Amino acid sequence: MLGAIDSWFTTRVAGIAQTEDSVGYAKLLIDPAVEGDMTSAAGSYRTPYGVARTDWERSDDRFRLTVDVPAGSTAEVRVPVLGKHAEAPDGARLLRMTGGEAVYEVGSGHWTFRSTVARAH
Repeated sequence: MLGAIDSWFTTRVAGIAQTEDSVGYAKLLIDPAVEGDMTSAAGSYRTPYGVARTDWERSDDRFRLTVDVPAGSTAEVRVPVLGKHAEAPDGARLLRMTGGEAVYEVGSGHWTFRSTVARAH
């Protein structure tokens, strides 16, 4: 039972998973659940390439997501956004804007994204 909770926290709250076409976490999917009254979360997962980490915080209508992608991996990063504004670091490639999120592709390294989101109720 505790394994299910740990898995839920890692994949949903911290948002660390792998894309459907990935093998052995070569391509990470970073998609944290920024919902309800939660204002922050952080988590890590040891992949065959090294440790992947996320750390996110929501304060009022501001959102910050920091991601560590291990060497040899890439990541698809989904950043919640209200409207069409998200700040991404140099080197992050915008893949698409969809209803409520900006989706980026990044290589290994330390990345920080910022956006405006709806206020928590």
